[in-house]
Amino acid sequence: MAAPAHLLEIEGFWTREFALYLHEHQHPGNRLTHLLGIPIIVVTPVVALVTRSWAWLVGGLVVGWILQLLGHRLEGNKPAFLKRPVSFAMGPLMVTVELVGYLGLRPAFAEEARRLSAPASAPAPPQGVTGPPPA
Repeated sequence: MAAPAHLLEIEGFWTREFALYLHEHQHPGNRLTHLLGIPIIVVTPVVALVTRSWAWLVGGLVVGWILQLLGHRLEGNKPAFLKRPVSFAMGPLMVTVELVGYLGLRPAFAEEARRLSAPASAPAPPQGVTGPPPA
């Protein structure tokens, strides 16, 4: 899935990179596997160091990466970091932004990235508006 030109032209680094990451991760199943797999990948080395267990390290990384690859299989694309290495950092950032969003915190760069990366078939919400449209 090639990145649309309007996303590549976004001036702010974090907004642009997050919008590109969101563009590559639109399928809800892919988003879910990332919300589960990325924390496993990030936490696994710490747990392995504390427990001094190679089994934790190998097992956690294998499970986390399988979840990532399963998500990209659902999405029908390759992991974004294979195309844009900086996307490797966007995964943990996306998870952090999603989790703080559940607490009601909405970083401005992430909201702008969501607006700009919304699929053309779905109207982008006005700036500052979050959540589904009223019924």
